[in-house]
Amino acid sequence: MSATTYTQVPIEDFDKVLGTTSAEISSVSLGGRILSCSDEWFAPASDLLKVHPAPSLKGTFGPKGALFDGWETRRHCPTFDWVILRLGPASGGHVVGFDVDTANFNGNEAPEVEIFGLSLSPEEEKQIGDKVSDTDSRRHLYSLSAEAAKKSYTHIKLHMIPDGGIARFRVYGIVAPPAVGYGTEETINEKPELNTLDLAHVLNGGRVVYTNDAHFGKGSNLILPGRGKDMGDGWETKRSRGKDHKDTAIIKLGEEGYLNYVEVDTAHFLGNYPQACEVFATNFGGLLPGESAVWTPILARTKLGPGRRHFFDLINAEVESFTHIKLHMIPDGGIKRIRVVGRRSAPLGKVSSPLPKVALPKDVQDPIPGKDSSPFVSVGPSGVTVGSESRFVASVPLTSDGFAKYGNVIATPPREENKPFKIVNQGTAKKFVTLSPVTNNYPIEAEANTNVHIYHCDPIDMGGKPFHVKLLERHRFTTQAFLPMTPSGKGQEGYLVVVAQNGEGIFRFPKGGRKKEQKREEKWRPALEGDRPDLSTLTVFLATTEQGISYHPGIWHHPMIALGSAPTDFACVVNESDLQPQLDCDEVEV
Repeated sequence: MSATTYTQVPIEDFDKVLGTTSAEISSVSLGGRILSCSDEWFAPASDLLKVHPAPSLKGTFGPKGALFDGWETRRHCPTFDWVILRLGPASGGHVVGFDVDTANFNGNEAPEVEIFGLSLSPEEEKQIGDKVSDTDSRRHLYSLSAEAAKKSYTHIKLHMIPDGGIARFRVYGIVAPPAVGYGTEETINEKPELNTLDLAHVLNGGRVVYTNDAHFGKGSNLILPGRGKDMGDGWETKRSRGKDHKDTAIIKLGEEGYLNYVEVDTAHFLGNYPQACEVFATNFGGLLPGESAVWTPILARTKLGPGRRHFFDLINAEVESFTHIKLHMIPDGGIKRIRVVGRRSAPLGKVSSPLPKVALPKDVQDPIPGKDSSPFVSVGPSGVTVGSESRFVASVPLTSDGFAKYGNVIATPPREENKPFKIVNQGTAKKFVTLSPVTNNYPIEAEANTNVHIYHCDPIDMGGKPFHVKLLERHRFTTQAFLPMTPSGKGQEGYLVVVAQNGEGIFRFPKGGRKKEQKREEKWRPALEGDRPDLSTLTVFLATTEQGISYHPGIWHHPMIALGSAPTDFACVVNESDLQPQLDCDEVEV
């Protein structure tokens, strides 16, 4: 790169230059993903986007040699190896810098890299900079000039010149607010719930611009999607010992707006949640409000509880629009997420009377198994709500371990799982054996056959409202597998897998049930009274289009819920009976 394009950043200045006011827009937690690469002979390109730092695997070997947690290609490439990644935000972002980490690659590290950006138009590929020399095993940080950072990109292409290894590659940038309009006068006044969004969310352009302390967890975690996996992806400060102590985070909203309510989530913080919190707001033209900013209290000091989503109505927020909020955590502790729900001021203009209120949700504790008797289940992109107010089940990424009691995940196993495989096809392929067996427990007289179907699933249009699940189904005598066939990146955003165990436990096929002498259907069909889904075990998984699933026999599940803006095709492998089709599927209303 030329000196006017980039500046190399010392590692000790990372937080100041890249880590505080910009987001890691390539992160898998925001939806970043590898689309393709030229070569990944020794280590897969998908490792580049892993959240955790690359561990040393020194002294461990696989079929192709020494193991590395990162991307490593063959030797002797005549030009360069390349990888293309899709940034997480749908609208892309304004790239401000990069972290090229060659940790643990010593003697096989990438000598040089160059980085290109692609905007929303597929025909326009713009080079962000010239070659950068990377000659040692460490993190290499670069910030772009203000002029270069004005451009917005959705895809990034990394050239490794000529070959070698890179452990992690992180792209930092600013997410633009969504450009979608928020409708007519009717949606503003008569249907305000269709005109609200989380103005602080990172994918809506929110930015954490200040924290006074981030000893255990960074403040930028506060505005990430979802509810996270543990305390490590929340904002957690060290213990304070002084009197009247407060820890502070300031968030610049993605767009100026009128605020409706605030959600403070203490998920996973049980013995270290804050005693209380308070929230202020201001309207300020810059990135970080200065001493001249006037902070308006919108939430007075209020007690917090452990592992809970708290919803707070606001004061002094009816007719004034704000650009920033300030969260005080009293005296210290950890908060997982904050949501600042409101309406963008741009389509509303200036208002002289209070806006219609959106119904305030009630606080929701993390689910307690066996304590729920809810009348319905509602599904949204981030999870499943069981009952109108009783509890919320957050979606979790689909993994083999997490899904094990409901079925099997069908996908190329991650390297760290060390799944056994065979080298086949004259040494050109790995065969991962029996990731998911096809089970046929039908009675002999049913003469069930194994069939393969195609499901062409349209994406669910949430329309700003919850999607109410009206039924769950199960297949008592067979596994049922769904294998996505549509590549990601064409409007597909994965799918939700909603599952639950039976009220009496997972349905078990009777011992010796396939013997010829068991001919009567009544022996195979349990009474449905009292034989229903146990909603306290209901779980929702967020799957990518690179993952297939297979339900165990007897597991209750919802039909496929495709996400995104375009249909997703699934191949379905299932056993079915032409003679006794009533045995194929049970359905119950929930």
